[in-house]
Amino acid sequence: MKSVKIITSIFFIFFSLAYAVNDIAEPSNEDEFSNEYLAAFEHSNFELSPITSKDFEVKSNVLVPARKKNTFIAVGLSFLIPGLGHTYLGDLKTAGTLFSSSGAAYTLSSLSNSNEALQFSSIVAAQNISFYGIYAAYRDTQLYNNNIKNIPINSLSDLSYAPFNLKILKKPEVWGGFLGALSLAVIIGEIAYKNVSYVHCDLSYNEIKPLAAFPIGIGEEAFFRGFIQSSFYNTLPPWGAITTASLVFGLAHIPNALFLRPKDRWRYYSFSLPFITSLGAYFGFLTYKNKSLKESVALHAWYDFTLFLAETLLTQSVIKGKKEFAFSSMF
Repeated sequence: MKSVKIITSIFFIFFSLAYAVNDIAEPSNEDEFSNEYLAAFEHSNFELSPITSKDFEVKSNVLVPARKKNTFIAVGLSFLIPGLGHTYLGDLKTAGTLFSSSGAAYTLSSLSNSNEALQFSSIVAAQNISFYGIYAAYRDTQLYNNNIKNIPINSLSDLSYAPFNLKILKKPEVWGGFLGALSLAVIIGEIAYKNVSYVHCDLSYNEIKPLAAFPIGIGEEAFFRGFIQSSFYNTLPPWGAITTASLVFGLAHIPNALFLRPKDRWRYYSFSLPFITSLGAYFGFLTYKNKSLKESVALHAWYDFTLFLAETLLTQSVIKGKKEFAFSSMF
């Protein structure tokens, strides 16, 4: 019971960041004015000759635009240390929140070697705080530079609430996408992994794995759609940006094949990866269509939650010796 409370608190801390992080860094638009008036009136010559432009000069007000911030620097700093990019932007509140929360998560993961469930929770929280921080740095830099074309502007509170927002869930592209993705996953799993006898099952953290779906949904959508896809809009047409981001999304899931035996990994490369890449493309379509990450976050989170929950419930049959009911999600 004590460990369950600790693990639950990890995810509560992650979602509580939604209300601690400053939603959007507002650019500083302080204009610098330089006013200098020069006039020369020689009393002795005042009645002798008219005043010319050389004798009387007034300089007009000069508007000096605010210096723009470098996107590469902001994102690169956030990639190294969450919050460092916002320090560069001058948003110390968001920087401090991201830095302290990610630091706490990494510290817990290093100190919880004896508790695999707590270590798993901490690593998931730390990774996805970092993913969100990179997107936030990119978003806020573009806002600072007044260049927000095709960039989804969502706060952490928006994304945290999205999986539970009925206005989002009732959209056909969300609930329909969920049913379609889940159906395809079951069909592909039945075709590709029907004769696979090996089942990877780690019961040490299996019970809390479904909770990981929500920070994963937020972090991955923020990074792959909010940052990567948006950054390609500058050089590619929308379909090209969506395709590129989905390919990167698929490549990032290659390490999942390590959960299979070497002789079975070809199944993952041949079936699972193309499906994951296609699913990423659909997430990208939702983001572009709605100019928001909320739809893709909601769909991604509940899709992962359903698979993780099925894996958690069905792998309990391994303990009872009913291996024919075991399940391990490869999507």
